[in-house]
Amino acid sequence: MNGKRGVLARAFDILGCFVGDQPESSVAEICTATGLPPATVHRMLAALAEHGAIERSARGRYRLGPRLWQLGHGVPDVRLLRDCARPALIDLHATTRLPVALATHDGERLRVIDKIAGRGTVAVWEQLGSPALATHPGGLALLAWGGPLETRLPAPTGRPARPEAEFAWRRELAQVRQLGFAHSPAPSPSAAVSSSPAAPAPGSGSARAELRDPWVWAAAPVFGEDQQVNTCVLIGGRRGQHPPVALGRLARTTAQEISAALRAAGDAEDDAVDAVLEATRGGRATSPRPPA
Repeated sequence: MNGKRGVLARAFDILGCFVGDQPESSVAEICTATGLPPATVHRMLAALAEHGAIERSARGRYRLGPRLWQLGHGVPDVRLLRDCARPALIDLHATTRLPVALATHDGERLRVIDKIAGRGTVAVWEQLGSPALATHPGGLALLAWGGPLETRLPAPTGRPARPEAEFAWRRELAQVRQLGFAHSPAPSPSAAVSSSPAAPAPGSGSARAELRDPWVWAAAPVFGEDQQVNTCVLIGGRRGQHPPVALGRLARTTAQEISAALRAAGDAEDDAVDAVLEATRGGRATSPRPPA
């Protein structure tokens, strides 16, 4: 079946192996995921690497290359978001000296798309990875404002959630909307599960795991020009040193700054378009008629 697919389709099949919670893949894993023979995968990887779309890590595995990231940042909407977000993220990091990022959803997982942090925080981002939206404050901040899973509670077992769990889930998202941000559970497991607006989804079983994490997180939604929420500001702090609620307030203020910058940029673009249209109409009205 794969033999009938074109080269471009097979290239995208391979690139699709790096989307999700595993940023690196081996040749064997790519063959399993795509159904392509090893010789074809080796040949395609070599061609993609030649153009910078794929690169080989020190462990002999493969990951997306810098060329794809450059192309992604060149997309107008992405470029506008990054231009508006970067100054605010830099200010937040300069003030707190904590890991700061801009994140979005990739399917049902959280994906960091831009981060501001020192060299000492590399391990922090590696540990964060791409968590499930429903188990992390960044995901909850996206879900609370109409993310891909807003209308249902993710059930790890695949069975429909119980009505009481569904109600608790909706109440949790409503609490996040009321605060304007989501945050990691408080140090007390009982308080975190019962009252924290950013506690893991009811029945997810991840509260204890998160409480063992030395890092706490908070996130606030960024509203685009159309008032839709597809990204959030994410900030991390050390458990016991940085109160999650305080981090949430910082994230909320920064997200509001970015949202305002996006609205201003959209208004400026609309004004420029209106000016061009007005000039065009004026030119038509005053242009002399051609001689008969």
